[in-house]
Amino acid sequence: MKPEVIAHRGNSSERPENTLAAFESALDLGVPAIELDVQLTRDGRLVVLHDATLDRTTSGAGPVADRTLAEIRMLSAGYRELFGRDFAAERVPTLAEVLDLTRGRARVLVEIKGSAAGRGDDRLERSLVEVVRDVAIAGDVALICFDAAALAACRAHAPELMRGLLTREADARRLVSAARALECAVVLPRKDVLSDELCSAARAAGLGLATWVVDQPEELETLARFDLAGVGSNRPAALLSYLSSSTVREMPRP
Repeated sequence: MKPEVIAHRGNSSERPENTLAAFESALDLGVPAIELDVQLTRDGRLVVLHDATLDRTTSGAGPVADRTLAEIRMLSAGYRELFGRDFAAERVPTLAEVLDLTRGRARVLVEIKGSAAGRGDDRLERSLVEVVRDVAIAGDVALICFDAAALAACRAHAPELMRGLLTREADARRLVSAARALECAVVLPRKDVLSDELCSAARAAGLGLATWVVDQPEELETLARFDLAGVGSNRPAALLSYLSSSTVREMPRP
């Protein structure tokens, strides 16, 4: 089985990550799924940004949580360090804008960043569920996170939404146990912790399996043995081209 290519933060090798330009570019490539990150602003709006601070990818500085949506909208999200002034007009999008863009064109994996659910504050998760329901594409959205408390909050507010557990955990037993407790549909171990034991345990538990970040097409040969459902990539065009022009060597399942 060839894995589906998940555009990691959009087509982030060719456009500034987590911007409408990156997502539109990924959709134009024909990816079946995109991955993005959400943060909560000071006024309770969900913006699509990976870091807890604005410094790396925008023209601003300081914590996202200290700024209102209007303030963040004034900043360029053109990731000047990598792209110069080519995308200076790009702005940090809201989650609702991205979901409107992807509606009917690709599934979306929403990674929850900066959750405070473990400290009794689930505003981010409640806002996330509200946005997904408002856009009315629940069947095309999966909520993913490293934080079990965040996923538990999502399950409490919207049990119908698919959940996925991100992990750097190599212990198959602990990973499967945690995913089952959260009623996750998929686990997403980082590629360097994939193992025959982990994949066998996930498959036996009925869990889907995906990994990240796979930027070299040749890596798909090594990963083929794990029978992955999806691979996250910053270079979706390269992976799509490789998969369409070659037969990835199938290795025996563990």
